[in-house]
Amino acid sequence: MALFHTYNNENILTRAVLAGILDILNNKIKYKQAWADDDIETIEVPWYYNQSGDERFMQDFYTHYAHCVPPRPVDGNYDIVPRGIVTYSGSSIDEQRITSRFVQGTYVKDTGDGKLEQYVSFLYSIPLTVRIDCEMWIDTQVTALKIEQEIREVFFKNVTFYVYYKGMRIGCTAGFPADLAIEKNIQYAFESDNKIKLTFQIEIESYQPVFDPTTEQLASNKMSGIGYSLYNIGQKTDGVFEVTAPSEGMTIPKGYPLWIEWIVTNEGAVVPKIDAYWLNVGDNNRNEIVLNEPNHEFYVWNIPSDFTTYNQPKIIYQNTDGISVTREPVISIIPDLGSKEITVSSFTIIEAGYFGTSGAEDSSIGISIEMKDADGKITYTNDGDLTLNLKYNQIDSLNPISIPNDVSIFYPDDIDFKNIDIQITNSNNTDAFGILHNIKIV
Repeated sequence: MALFHTYNNENILTRAVLAGILDILNNKIKYKQAWADDDIETIEVPWYYNQSGDERFMQDFYTHYAHCVPPRPVDGNYDIVPRGIVTYSGSSIDEQRITSRFVQGTYVKDTGDGKLEQYVSFLYSIPLTVRIDCEMWIDTQVTALKIEQEIREVFFKNVTFYVYYKGMRIGCTAGFPADLAIEKNIQYAFESDNKIKLTFQIEIESYQPVFDPTTEQLASNKMSGIGYSLYNIGQKTDGVFEVTAPSEGMTIPKGYPLWIEWIVTNEGAVVPKIDAYWLNVGDNNRNEIVLNEPNHEFYVWNIPSDFTTYNQPKIIYQNTDGISVTREPVISIIPDLGSKEITVSSFTIIEAGYFGTSGAEDSSIGISIEMKDADGKITYTNDGDLTLNLKYNQIDSLNPISIPNDVSIFYPDDIDFKNIDIQITNSNNTDAFGILHNIKIV
C-alpha cells in the first residue's frame, strides 16, 4: 500500500500470492557446490515468473519484489542455469473450508488524506486453492538431485508465508498437491540439447477476504456497555430519580468512602445501569464518578484524597502507663468553613479504633493536633486542650471529644473545599437524572 499514489498492480490477491511464493523459492531453494575441500559454495537458484504474454506483467513487481532480485543483467541474451520458472495455472474455491460469515477482521485502510487507520468489519473469507506449475532448467544430474532434495524438504508437508491484501495480513500455506490419487511427483525430462528439465506443481491454500462495508468502523472504537429498555408502546419513560443519601448541605471529608443512595420511580423502562457525576454548584459540566454501574440503587464513592488541597490536621495521642492506643482510630477533622474554628462538631469518627485501658468502663486519653499552613509553618494545640472520650476501650460514639469552654482552637490557613452537586443518571438516557444539591467536600 502506497501513500499519496495509486498503482495498477495493488490489491490483487493472486498476484500477492505469486510474489510470496517467488520469495520462498528464491530464498529457500539452494544447494552446496564443492569445488575443493576448503571451497564450498552455496548456490542460490534464481526463480522468475513466466514471461509469456505481456512482459509488463512480470515487470510490475515480480523481478524486484523484496528479496526476489535476479542477478544484474549484462549485454546480450543469456539464460541462467540452473534457474526456475513459475507459471500460474489457475485457482478454485474450496467449499469444504468455508467458515462462518459472522466473524470480524482487522485491516489497514488509507483514509484519503495520507493517513493509515485500522478498521474492523465483518468479513466473508473465500477459501482458495491456487495452483502453481514450476519448471527448472539444470545443467548436471548431480545438481538436479541436490535441488530435488531441497524441494522435498521445503514443500513436504508444507510451508507457510504471509501476504498483504487490501490492508489485511493473509496467511498462505504452500505444499505438494494433497490429492491422494496423485503422487508427490517431481518429473524429469531430458531435452535434445542435453539440458535437464525438472517439473513439479505446488498448491497454495489461501483466503480471499470480502469485507462488509455496512459494518465497517474504526478499530479504536470501544464499547463501554450495552443498555436495554422494556416498555409498552407509547408508554416509554426513563424513570424519575430521587437521591436520598447523603443529606443535602452536608460537609464531608475527602479521602473516605461516601455512601450514595437513590430510588427510581415512575419507570416505564428497565434501568439496568446508571452513571454518576459530580458538578460544581452553578456549573453544568459533569465530572465522572462512575459509568455503566449496575443499578443497585446505591454506590460507594471513594472520594480521592487529592479532591481538594486541604491539609488534614494530624492527631497525636498522649499515651500513659494506664492507657494507650492499640489500634489507631480513623478520625476526620473539618473546621468551621467560615470562622476556621475547630470545635467538638469538627470531629467525625470514621472508625472507633481500640485502646488499652486499666479495665474501667469509661476512660479518656489526651490528644493534641498538629496543623500546617501553606508556608509549612507547624502549630500544635496545648496539652489538656483536647480529650478523647472512651467507652469499653473504644471511642464513645455519643460523646467522642471534649474541649474546655475556655479553649479556642483555630485552623492556621485557608480551608480549600468544593461545593458540589451529585447527579445519578440513566445510562441509556443521561437526560433522566436525579440530583443532590450543595454537598461540601473538604
